[in-house]
Amino acid sequence: MDANCPLCSLNLKEEKVFYEDDSFIVLRTKKLKGHRERIMIVYKRHQCTISEQEYARALKILSEIGREVFKYTPKFVVLDSTFASINNHWHLVASDLDPKSEDFNQILATKWIKVVDNVFID
Repeated sequence: MDANCPLCSLNLKEEKVFYEDDSFIVLRTKKLKGHRERIMIVYKRHQCTISEQEYARALKILSEIGREVFKYTPKFVVLDSTFASINNHWHLVASDLDPKSEDFNQILATKWIKVVDNVFID
């Protein structure tokens, strides 16, 4: 836990939380940037990296929660941390692909870790 880290010091009572377990929490991002929804998965311990096994589990959790959160759109993406505003605490953001959003060009310029097709289940 780092008192100066915005992800460590989240007040979960004030956040829209979609999922939580001993390792991860999935919640709405602070800034929606013009999207109907934007969510992120955060590793609960203050670390910059996580194991491959934890990473795979995080992607699975974010994809499953995202299917419900983004049920209004046929696809959503899990984004690489290229433009992340918080770089010292592991997390991933998932977003819809709204071309009217404030950050649509930034989303297109970001590496996509995963595209989740909401029409067909894996």
